[in-house]
Amino acid sequence: MQIFKPLSANVPGHVPKALAAAISFALGAALAGPALAKDYPTAVVDPSPVNWLWITWNTMEEAVRVDYNGHTQPALAESWEWKDNQTLTLDLRDNAVFQNGSAFDPAVFKRSFDEVQKWESPHPPGAWLNFAKQASMETPDDDTVVFNTTTVDGATITKLRGMHVASQKFWNQGGFNTAEGSSEGNW
Repeated sequence: MQIFKPLSANVPGHVPKALAAAISFALGAALAGPALAKDYPTAVVDPSPVNWLWITWNTMEEAVRVDYNGHTQPALAESWEWKDNQTLTLDLRDNAVFQNGSAFDPAVFKRSFDEVQKWESPHPPGAWLNFAKQASMETPDDDTVVFNTTTVDGATITKLRGMHVASQKFWNQGGFNTAEGSSEGNW
């Protein structure tokens, strides 16, 4: 079955319109220079090179991290295990210290969780990162925290990636809750 029928197959040198259009398009694309997007100015919300995100990610830790392949990796939590659909046990790293030299332990981890749980919306741009208000944490020994969710939450490990763990000194000296504000990013 012939899709394109030449207009005049008997005329030597005649090129069908479809073929001419294809050749023109291909030549145009091949001979054109690089196309650059219009140069728009970059909008900087916080022009300071030392903004709150820089401070947060350089002074705090998290339970887990995500590697370049998207796999969850241990950080402060060396390992974790679901006891049931609503109970997650984290085995915490021994001998970890904060940048100010203070020790990391389950009590510090729980305090960070409890402090952030007080906020109306800890992660406004990513509300799915917020734990349910009824979620709780226990510290049964010197190496373990037990996280209790109120419902089955498959994103719990991911949410722990976004939970900032700060030293007792940080929380004792105001934490995120200062006179200027009461949420992440307000120092």
